[in-house]
Amino acid sequence: MFNGSTIKSKDNARLKFARRVRDGKEARFMFIEGARLCDEALSSNIAIASCFVSEGLLESRSANILKSKMISSEVESFVVPDALLKSISDTKTPQGIVLIARRARRMDPVEGLSHTTAGSLWIYLYQVNNPSNLGGVVRTAEAAGAKGILLSPGSADPFSPKALRSSMGSAFRLPIVEGFAPEKMLSTAKDKGISVTAVHATGENSFTNVDWNKPRLLIFGSEAEGLPDGLVSKANESIRIPMHGKVESLNLAVSAGIVLFEAKRQWDSKG
Repeated sequence: MFNGSTIKSKDNARLKFARRVRDGKEARFMFIEGARLCDEALSSNIAIASCFVSEGLLESRSANILKSKMISSEVESFVVPDALLKSISDTKTPQGIVLIARRARRMDPVEGLSHTTAGSLWIYLYQVNNPSNLGGVVRTAEAAGAKGILLSPGSADPFSPKALRSSMGSAFRLPIVEGFAPEKMLSTAKDKGISVTAVHATGENSFTNVDWNKPRLLIFGSEAEGLPDGLVSKANESIRIPMHGKVESLNLAVSAGIVLFEAKRQWDSKG
């Protein structure tokens, strides 16, 4: 049976802490909301610090499944009235459950790239500051089999509530490195023998004319700004997604999906 303590006051210290995490004011923690995303978190190898469940959710079927996972994981849990849960929610229609979890240990990007082998693909996002777009790329990258995500300074927080909802749990599993400067990325890739491939509207080759079976670091820019010419010129090659009509660009996650699943197609065809 679920036996979490009951919180009745909006000024409760634990609710205040949850709001700080939600607002990005507690750098070591992340705010996870919604039944499906919380289920992903409870099934992943991340440390859950606390759980808040609304009174209205307690008797639902989905809540029973989550409650059993929380009990088995020994997560510190609290029951709150629906109105109080809404006071910490990051969504307009709260689903009745919020988890506060510790962020994963920061991976050393140099160490990670050192283990890159044939057919390995890392993604570098340059100043992608829309959290929903970033989360969509993380989800797509995991689905396609990429090794991890590297983020430049000036990119959105991949563990913000919006980015987490967009990644649908992939951010709990895929290695993500923040604050990796372009110069460091380029020098590390060169030292490790990894080809740097920039996706650009005027790229030299179509993405289908690339051998994705060699180690690569694939660079995308933001939807608004794209990649600066200086960074494109320093890549080993640039590629484009040929398009018909007057369409100039695609959603970032869509572009990533098109390119990444071409890479996956080539990997799969090699057996």
